[in-house]
Amino acid sequence: MRRFSCRIYGVLREGDKVLLARSRFGASTFINFPGGGVEIEEAPGDALRREFLEETGLAVRPVRTLYANQEAHLSTAAPIQIVSVYWLVERVSGDLRLAGNGDDVLELFWRDVKDLPLEGMFPAELEFCRHLPALLG
Repeated sequence: MRRFSCRIYGVLREGDKVLLARSRFGASTFINFPGGGVEIEEAPGDALRREFLEETGLAVRPVRTLYANQEAHLSTAAPIQIVSVYWLVERVSGDLRLAGNGDDVLELFWRDVKDLPLEGMFPAELEFCRHLPALLG
């Protein structure tokens, strides 16, 4: 049986910079946008708001869908295919926790959209990042 993991991520923009996370899963660390898995029976928008709050301390409002992966991406941790959707979000309230959330997010940081740290990203994020400057126009 093939399994899928639906992932949803938020792109918070301030000027030419976007918010990124340095995260960990097991012994691996990686760079990604704040967000994560959509639970069974959870609406994707609810998952986005929940994950963003858990990881950053910020309540956000989804503005518009930016991108959904078009390539096949297999997880390196489990026999599943990952389907990722990226949303532009805007800050509503909360205090940004740059030092991470004490769990899976080690730190948050701002980076210019034209200078993203691609070497630390998984293939699904790399696919998205190739399109991000044009999507933010």
